Amino acid sequence: MATHGAGTAPVLDHTRVRKARIATFFGFFQLGAVMLMWSTSTTSLRGHLGWEGDGGDSQFGLLALSIGIGAAVGCFAIGPFIDRYGPRNTAMPTMVIYPLCYIPLAFLDGLIGAMAIGVLIGLLRGAFDTAFNTHGVQVERYYGRPIMSAFHAAYPAGGFVLGLVGSALARHFTDSPAVSYISIGVVLSVLGFVFGKWLLSLDELLPPEQDEIPGAADPAHPGKRSATTATLLVMIGFGVLLLGSMLSEGAVLDWGQEFVRRAVGTTAGLAATAVTLYSGAQFVGRLFGDRLAEYFGARLIVGASGVIGAAGALLAMLGGSAPLALTGFVLLGLGLACMAPLMLSAAGRRDPENAGRNIGLVNAIGYVGMLVGPAAITVVVDNLGIEWMPLLPAILLALIAIGGPALMRLVPRYHKPVDEAHNEQRPIAAG
Repeated sequence: MATHGAGTAPVLDHTRVRKARIATFFGFFQLGAVMLMWSTSTTSLRGHLGWEGDGGDSQFGLLALSIGIGAAVGCFAIGPFIDRYGPRNTAMPTMVIYPLCYIPLAFLDGLIGAMAIGVLIGLLRGAFDTAFNTHGVQVERYYGRPIMSAFHAAYPAGGFVLGLVGSALARHFTDSPAVSYISIGVVLSVLGFVFGKWLLSLDELLPPEQDEIPGAADPAHPGKRSATTATLLVMIGFGVLLLGSMLSEGAVLDWGQEFVRRAVGTTAGLAATAVTLYSGAQFVGRLFGDRLAEYFGARLIVGASGVIGAAGALLAMLGGSAPLALTGFVLLGLGLACMAPLMLSAAGRRDPENAGRNIGLVNAIGYVGMLVGPAAITVVVDNLGIEWMPLLPAILLALIAIGGPALMRLVPRYHKPVDEAHNEQRPIAAG
């Protein structure tokens, strides 16, 4: 439980903070699980809605667009509520409602109704994403060291586990996604209610005075925090970098298999392996990203990630052989693994009192990458050919390698909690 003294930070026992950490892991796991519930049931959904084959591509594309637009709005809209009411009161409802909001799609027909539900799905998906990134930053501040990459590793883990379940259901229920949406959605919703109780409440958050912001103090008022305008510009900068990261990731996931198959001349199966290796490398990178950031510093890791990712894109594009293309995709996965977690962590620590608003803004700009990405890559492919597909990610990742470390100079260092009894700094033990 939290205790408060005059002018002091809330004191939480280790068990309480560990529970909040576990709840954050589950939140990211749940988000990845729901995404794969959706991905593994798109064929049955299209069949239910009568959108099979080429003739249904435009309708399904509009549904996907409505989800994307809703997500971009939801990312930003939830932020001020998180700052005002705390993570538990805002994130817990998304854990309960979001897994259930796909169910109406299995009982509707018609594009307009589907798009309306799609907007609702997107709003909740974006709100969920921002809420848990914000909560992750608040938990991370208790540990006084990087742990966000590990939280983000739970996302593909949830996708993998529930992807297996969703695939099994998809093989047996081919005419409708109702069984998948109801069975998986209800289970995840109940678990969300259970784990949601472990999230931090507003009065359990560390005060912003725990952090030190380089160059942010007003000389006339040493304790005064950075100006809102300056912070807003920093958040826009992080958002633009996140947009580049998400656009690059979308290029690999949407075009990677086709690029390897056509540009290198491999089979479809081997080309699919390239995307699988990319995902595996991204998962591994996130598992070790926190320790690397703690040892070498988050700024260096973001810069090195950009260099590694850009090198991977160039290797895949210029290598001219399947082994080099596969190696390039592994480097892309490693390069993109920790960018988003470290940048979102930095955005939240810049101004912890408004972490929800700031992360929401960064996330909203980043989600625009999911909307404009397919069009941007299509322009490259149409004008230069499929073999030049990795060119745009290479350019964007090189820019992140330069701009990322520069922006991260403007955010606070990780600040270890103070043990008041011994008047010395100590991190909460890993658990």
